[in-house]
Amino acid sequence: MMSNELLVVDSLDPVLVRPASAVPSPAPALPSWDAIRVRLTAWEAKFRAARSVATLKAVRADWQVFLGWCEASRVWALPVASQDLLRFLTDQVVFGKKRSTLDRYVNTIRLIHKGAGLPDPTHYPDWKLDWQAIVIRLADLDANAPEQAEPMRTAHVRQILASLGDAPLDLRDAALISLASDTLCRESELAVLKVENIRRAGDGWSVDLRRSKTDQAGLGTARYCSPAAKARLDAWCASAGIERGYLFIPVGKGRTFTAPPPKERRPLGAVQVARILRRRAVRAGVPGGVLLTGHSGRVGSAIEMLEAGATIAEVQFAGGWKSPRMVLHYGKQALAGSNAMAKLRAAQAQKEPGEQKED
Repeated sequence: MMSNELLVVDSLDPVLVRPASAVPSPAPALPSWDAIRVRLTAWEAKFRAARSVATLKAVRADWQVFLGWCEASRVWALPVASQDLLRFLTDQVVFGKKRSTLDRYVNTIRLIHKGAGLPDPTHYPDWKLDWQAIVIRLADLDANAPEQAEPMRTAHVRQILASLGDAPLDLRDAALISLASDTLCRESELAVLKVENIRRAGDGWSVDLRRSKTDQAGLGTARYCSPAAKARLDAWCASAGIERGYLFIPVGKGRTFTAPPPKERRPLGAVQVARILRRRAVRAGVPGGVLLTGHSGRVGSAIEMLEAGATIAEVQFAGGWKSPRMVLHYGKQALAGSNAMAKLRAAQAQKEPGEQKED
């Protein structure tokens, strides 16, 4: 299976498509299976050209889950009846799925119905009420809040760096972990960085991201790179003979290593970046190191910036978030210690140092 294939049409059994004869006569007639197949095939080609590989993988995976449920439940997938969609979502809650996963399922199902030219199964008067009932059920199960990666703070980064030596593998991982903390880059963004992405920025350095999860159009953004991180990058590149092309590539465990020519060089995968971070943290004895992910540097730096007094907007810009929602989620504990009530109590304490503490 190619990573850029959706397989929406190929995986859709015609028996899962509701025939026109199954629709009561007052309702609008449905297109035939052949017409749906032709339209979906054309839509798939356009969608593949307009979306990232990660998006294609997510849509494909979600669609397969939904088709599997429809087949097991003996219901039509296209167009799915609204009550069947609600049954599907309710079953997913029972299976332990989180709110974020259900949101994705709904978006995928609506997307493919639109691509097929079929009615949106959520377009009926009581959808908001029915969906809210599911949300309340998720809340009862503590399944509404998005998952948060274990934060990797500056102290953890220093602990990991102190455990590394001067072998090529150590030099590469030191540069990778330093850059993860400075730039707040996602693992997928770190994996494909090139020498050409490191640029002068005033008296310091920046990492020029040409494309990212939230910038598929490739408008580009810049992230901070500290002098210490730049020095580690330089040490790694000098050791491996890297002058251009991908920065982070597979390395053996020997004491010497020379990178292949840029045209033959292949970058680490996003999964490998996450494994490196976690493995190095565990070996360095970082508390909770086994729980770290490729997003841990991103989360830890965001929290520390908020604790240092940075605004939500400043953190959002530093990490390339499209909205402040995830910044607020990551920093809710830090923000609780510096919100308006915390400032009020601090000001009151300064004015009345002899005031007795409340029970």
